[in-house]
Amino acid sequence: MTFFPLDTPETRTPLIVSTFFGVLALLSYIARLYSIGVPHTRPRLDDWLILAALVLVYVSLGIQWACVTLGGTGRHITDVEAVDPSAVVLTLQLILPFEALYGITLMLVKFSMLRFYARIFAINKTFTIAVWTAATVIFLWMVSVVLETFLLCRPLAYNWDTTIADGTCGNRQAVYVGAGVSNMVTDFMVLLLPVPFVWKLKMPTASKMGLLGIFCLGIFITAISIVRLKSLMDISFTDPTWTLPMGLLWTVLEPELAIINANLPLMKRLFTRMLPRLFSSSRSRGTGGNGLNASGSHLNQFEKLGDDSSNNNNNIMLRTIGGGERIMPASGSSGNGSRNRETRSSLAAALGGQKRGMGGVGGAMAGKGTGMAGVGVGGPQVPLGNNYIVRHTAFHVEVESLSDDGVKSAGSSVEHV
Repeated sequence: MTFFPLDTPETRTPLIVSTFFGVLALLSYIARLYSIGVPHTRPRLDDWLILAALVLVYVSLGIQWACVTLGGTGRHITDVEAVDPSAVVLTLQLILPFEALYGITLMLVKFSMLRFYARIFAINKTFTIAVWTAATVIFLWMVSVVLETFLLCRPLAYNWDTTIADGTCGNRQAVYVGAGVSNMVTDFMVLLLPVPFVWKLKMPTASKMGLLGIFCLGIFITAISIVRLKSLMDISFTDPTWTLPMGLLWTVLEPELAIINANLPLMKRLFTRMLPRLFSSSRSRGTGGNGLNASGSHLNQFEKLGDDSSNNNNNIMLRTIGGGERIMPASGSSGNGSRNRETRSSLAAALGGQKRGMGGVGGAMAGKGTGMAGVGVGGPQVPLGNNYIVRHTAFHVEVESLSDDGVKSAGSSVEHV
C-alpha cells in the first residue's frame, strides 16, 4: 500500500478545511455540555444524538484522509495507477460507506434538533404531529440514501471493477439530484418548525428576531447542500481520483457545520460569561445589564421582590413556552399560613437550606407574596415563596400579576444566569 504525500493544493487544502471544522464541531459540543451544566446535569437524549453524529463525522473525516493519503485522491488517475493501481480501487470502495455515513449523520443531527424543540417548547397535539411527521420524513430520506449507495450499481463490486460482465449502474447524477433536493426539503422542515412557537414568546421583538436568527442559521447549511450537490455533479468516474476532492470535502463539511449549528442555541450561557454586555439580556429592578446592582456589587441568584400592598387580590400567572398558563393563588388566599410553611419547607428541601446557587435545577420557577407557583421547562417543578424570584432558564419566561383591572407585570423577565 502506497502513501501519497500532501504535496499539492488539491490534496492538502480540502483536508485542512474539513479537519479545522471537525475540531470546531468537537469544541462546540464541549461548550454545549458546559452550558447545560455537565457533569452536575446528566446529558439528555438530544445531547447523546449529537455525540453519535460527532463520532460518525470523525469516521467520515478518517475516510477522507484515507482516500487522499492511501487512495491518491487529488491526483489524476493515470498518475495514481502509475504508482499503485490498487489505490484507485481503494478510493472507489471507500466512497460507498462514506456516502452512507453522510445520510446517517445528518439524520442524527436533525433528530437531535427535533428532540430539542420538543423538550423546550410546550407540547400540544399539533406540535407533536409536526415533530413526528418531520422525523418520519427524515428517517425515510436516510434509508433512501443508504439504499441508493449500495444498490445503484449491480453487482456491488461493479462500483470499483467495471470489467465485470453484465455489470450496470443507474443514473448517478439523477440520484444525486434527488437525494440533494429531498435533503433540502427536510432542512426547511426542521428550520421552520419552531418559528411560530418562538414568535409567541413574551419577549421584545428584537429578542425574538435574535432567537429566530440562531434557529435559522441552518439556512446556511442548506446553501452548503447546494454547493455539495454541484460538486457531486462534477465528479467524473473516468478520472475519479482527480474529481473527487471537493465532493469529499463538502460531504464532510456539511455534517460538521450542522453539528455546530445544532449546538449554538444551547451555548448562550457560555457566550454570556465570555461577553456579558453583548449576550446578557436579563434586566431586573435596580440593576444594569452587567449583573450589578445600584451599589456596583454582584447580584445573588435570588432577588427580593416587594409585595404590592395596594392590591390584595393578585394571582400569579406563569406562561409556559409555546402556550398554556397556570394561575396560582398569591397573598390573601385561603390556607395562606399553612401554604407558606409548606413553601418554605419545600424550598429548603429543594435547595438544601440555601437561598443561593440553583446549580443543576433545570427549569424556570417564580414565586411572589406568600403563595407559591412553579413552572417546569424541561425540568422538575419546584415551588418557591417568600418573595423570591429565580432566574434559571435558557429562555425568557414572564411572570405576570392578574388584577380586576387587567394584566400587569409582577416581576421582571427571567433568563439563564
